[in-house]
Amino acid sequence: MTLTTEDMGDLSDVDPAAMDELLASDGFGKFAVLSVSDEAFLQAGNNWQPTPECEAFMAEHGSDPWVLEYRADGQQFRAAGPVTLDQVRKAFLSYLTAGPEWRTGVRWAALDL
Repeated sequence: MTLTTEDMGDLSDVDPAAMDELLASDGFGKFAVLSVSDEAFLQAGNNWQPTPECEAFMAEHGSDPWVLEYRADGQQFRAAGPVTLDQVRKAFLSYLTAGPEWRTGVRWAALDL
């Protein structure tokens, strides 16, 4: 799999330890995509906004709000609400290692593209 981030570019054949370290450091930029192909991936983007809702999320969770999405079988899905960077990190590790937690850790809603 390839990990693509805003600040680090493409990292081919990324291993779990390297990816975990990179995502835990928050030094990768505003987005990350873990892709099997152009049609199968898990992606996350920072959704910080100067709003009271964002401030409340940050105060409650100690993290910026993130949008988490995946694409498979010609459909794209988004987590039903904002997630933390730690949830993003755990989802990416699960996706990379073919674990089920990335699918069951959040509620998903189909996107109309």
